[in-house]
Amino acid sequence: MPRKYKKKNSYKKYSESNFLLAIQYVDAGYSIRESSRRYDVPYSTLNAHVNHEVSHDRVGRPTIFNKEEEDNLEKAALLLQSWGVPLTIDEFINLSKQYALSLNKINLFRTGTSTYDWLYSFLNRHHNLILKKSYPLEKKRAALTNEQVDKWFQLLNKLIEENNLPNRPAQIFNADESGMSDNISYSKVIVHRHTSNAYRVQGGTGGRSYINVMFCGSATGFLLPPFVIYKSKRLFDEWCVGGPSDTGYDCAKK
Repeated sequence: MPRKYKKKNSYKKYSESNFLLAIQYVDAGYSIRESSRRYDVPYSTLNAHVNHEVSHDRVGRPTIFNKEEEDNLEKAALLLQSWGVPLTIDEFINLSKQYALSLNKINLFRTGTSTYDWLYSFLNRHHNLILKKSYPLEKKRAALTNEQVDKWFQLLNKLIEENNLPNRPAQIFNADESGMSDNISYSKVIVHRHTSNAYRVQGGTGGRSYINVMFCGSATGFLLPPFVIYKSKRLFDEWCVGGPSDTGYDCAKK
């Protein structure tokens, strides 16, 4: 039985840096063929670029949007992130689709619209952008300003000093309410590479069922029993078992 051989792939890969060096080598006065051999870039490719027979200056096929247009898409994504509404994958693809329509470029997409493959190629070209898991942030928290936070701490310090509380930590208590939902979405969003936590502003709680738990403790570390509030018209007995000792339970319609 005759031995079968796989056909060798004749496609020659070359790096972006070698391609640019080859262009510079030709600009310095060397021949295209010599530059092609020196930097391992196909002669036909190098010849086409040197003689301006192509409309782009990158390795590989031309992109749908030119550099300025892609930069505009990047700026739009970063601006929306600064407003607290970073774009999800589908939202960014839809934005690019609308942008292509406005530029009469939608027909340049083989499928008639921008795709996930196009998005990942776009992200590979724009290193300032990454996909990151987002966390919901309520509108009222997102609207909080640095000035409001500073005023709160100024008032707190004033109350502590006026009542001589630094020497009486057992009389300093702090209460904090934590909300838990049964259905919070953690979709991936497009944000700046140096973003530590990606927050996405939302209007409500993010789920159908919502539970608030109130915690309270003193500056000495003493903790009061927690207080649990269910979002419900009725409080069922099975909801009030298994918690810490002396836990309080109640319900609220809103």
